[in-house]
Amino acid sequence: MNQADLDSLLEGLDPVTRTLIAEVDLANEAKEFFTSQIGRYVVGCAEQEIKDASLELARVWPWRRRRIQELQNRIWRAQALLSWLSSLVVAGRSAEASLAEVEHER
Repeated sequence: MNQADLDSLLEGLDPVTRTLIAEVDLANEAKEFFTSQIGRYVVGCAEQEIKDASLELARVWPWRRRRIQELQNRIWRAQALLSWLSSLVVAGRSAEASLAEVEHER
């Protein structure tokens, strides 16, 4: 099925269903990203960044506020990346369940 055929099928759907389908599609792309070489690399880098910064944070002197902030920001940034990707997958699962309910009601 080409993009034009897909677009014409989607045009006939209500906005809620189109949104759910888009969420499922994004979730599938996120899953593919997680299993790709680049995805595994990015996730591994984020996890390593969290470990490294956490170890440094545990050893930094308490009066070094800027350094503590830098380390906390490194941890937050890596955790946020992992959270955003995971949220896409969770939203997609929820959208799949909602689509199944809609389909069951028809």
